[in-house]
Amino acid sequence: MPPKKKGTKAAGEAGETVEEGAKQDASAETKAEEPKAAEKPTEAEKSAEPEKAKEPEKAKEPEQPKEPEKPKELEEDAKPIKGAKVGTVGFDMSDATLNVMPTAGGSLLMTLSDGGLQYLLASVRANTGVKSGRYMFEVKMVETLNPAEGQNGKARAPAPRHLVRVGFSTKASSVFLSDGPDNVCFDSEGFFIHEKKRTKVSQKFGRDQVVGVLLNLDDGPNKNTVSVFRDGKRISEPQALPENLQGQVLFPTITYRNVTLQVNYGPSALAPLPFKCYMLSDALEKDVQVTPAPKGGKCDVIFPVGLPDTGLFDWVDGFLAKKSILH
Repeated sequence: MPPKKKGTKAAGEAGETVEEGAKQDASAETKAEEPKAAEKPTEAEKSAEPEKAKEPEKAKEPEQPKEPEKPKELEEDAKPIKGAKVGTVGFDMSDATLNVMPTAGGSLLMTLSDGGLQYLLASVRANTGVKSGRYMFEVKMVETLNPAEGQNGKARAPAPRHLVRVGFSTKASSVFLSDGPDNVCFDSEGFFIHEKKRTKVSQKFGRDQVVGVLLNLDDGPNKNTVSVFRDGKRISEPQALPENLQGQVLFPTITYRNVTLQVNYGPSALAPLPFKCYMLSDALEKDVQVTPAPKGGKCDVIFPVGLPDTGLFDWVDGFLAKKSILH
């Protein structure tokens, strides 16, 4: 074989090197072109693409209604009064239930609670009724009683166990508030009651809270209304007196069960109201009617006894009607 020429291998190696360099350049160009594919589409391309459906706008939530503003207090400060005042106001014990026990000079009302008496209501009327003007009285629950139940504790006590009703009644009406058409009252559960119709109009009141009851018979926006206050703040809008009570002499009346009450007729309020108002003991004599005490300070007690369905209750109703005529 003829000997290889010098430089042939070098030339071949150089050719291989050139080819490899070309391949590297080609791969580099391919790699350089790859990012172009990731470039953002042009405006023309965007317009050619189908538009995506727009998402519907979320409906705005309706605005919550604002709470109505509390009505402005229409009661105004009482004007100075001149003339003879009634002075001391007490309870008419000739008309009270037998389980009423006034103590501490008539400023506290207690009740009997033994032998089943814890299930009964106690009720008493003031001896001074209002026939004109604007006056108030106060009651404070200072003690709640929890007497033992009968029948080994299985007896079911009336609900609520502790109850207070404060309001006004006529002299000839039942001494129990909510019994009959001739009285109105607020109770400790927040109800306004007339003739057994209960309407939720106020907040509850309980132990150690001063409850003020205001009767307004003056000319003005709140004429012929009753209102209730707790610790000097109004907890009910003025409630209109029923038509049958307008023009009548109205006596402060309290019905209660299993509580001890402090009663304040004045002259100073335990919890003053936002406006100046006279207590009942500061009332002018011409604005009130006072029930005289029984002669000799003694009362007759009658215990009606009868069998069921023999007309006992009819007799009692007739007796009470006759009694009111005599008075």
